[in-house]
Amino acid sequence: MTKTDKNRIMASNLSYAYPEAQKFAVNDVSMCVKQGEFLAILGHNGSGKSTLAKLFNALYVPTKGSVWVCGLDTKEDDFVFDIRQHAGMVFQNPDNQIVATVVEEDVAFGLENNGVEPAQIRIRIKEALDAVQMGAFAKKAPHMLSGGQKQRVAIAGVLAMKPDVIILDESTAMLDPSGRREVMNTVHRLNKEEGISVVIITHYMSEAATADYVLVMDEGKIAMSGTPREVFTKVDKMRKLGLDVPPMTDLAHMLGEDGLNVRADILTVEEMVEEVCRLSSNI
Repeated sequence: MTKTDKNRIMASNLSYAYPEAQKFAVNDVSMCVKQGEFLAILGHNGSGKSTLAKLFNALYVPTKGSVWVCGLDTKEDDFVFDIRQHAGMVFQNPDNQIVATVVEEDVAFGLENNGVEPAQIRIRIKEALDAVQMGAFAKKAPHMLSGGQKQRVAIAGVLAMKPDVIILDESTAMLDPSGRREVMNTVHRLNKEEGISVVIITHYMSEAATADYVLVMDEGKIAMSGTPREVFTKVDKMRKLGLDVPPMTDLAHMLGEDGLNVRADILTVEEMVEEVCRLSSNI
């Protein structure tokens, strides 16, 4: 691996152990997040996926190995401020991230702390809220918003800093299905339209199925990696790791075991409908 401009995040032989812990929470991980890539990281509780996310944002410093964010080594104290501008983090509970009593003031918080000029702050607030389709809520009180809307405000706060990467650490875990849809639609649009790299830590297989690339963590190591189709077709291996697969992939697996000639790499309802129609036309 080399630290190129196209590698927004790169980990090399990365390990991290919590104080007093007997083993590494992240153990000898090497991987990268490319410019414009949408990466999903999966794993059961305690697999190391959230620890990995915090290492990407320089919240934790590697015990061994290295992480570079846009070419900056996270072990260098002088780079921490810049790293967190390049890689913005959105956490699980939006209520813990919102610090102001008005939406636009919350988005402005990080910009004001960074000494951005007031005129530029106003421009960035509008751009960020419009990007997450929350411009109409700029003057609203955050406590009046739904969970999905609050999380979009949190994303806007990160987006206003103009990051190269957005890291979502189980950011949809506390949301209802509608809220999860809102947030995922937002981050996919930012990924496609703005070219922002996205790393999503999730336990929802349907979210991971929409990614460009998937890493599966187990015992602090990368147990599997590949495109969603490559990873999720290994149904038995995923289950041994304590994980599910998307429902339609599971159905395709069961139909295949019953002797039907069904594509194993089906991910969505639409793809299953197409496959059923194909099978029906051959009868």
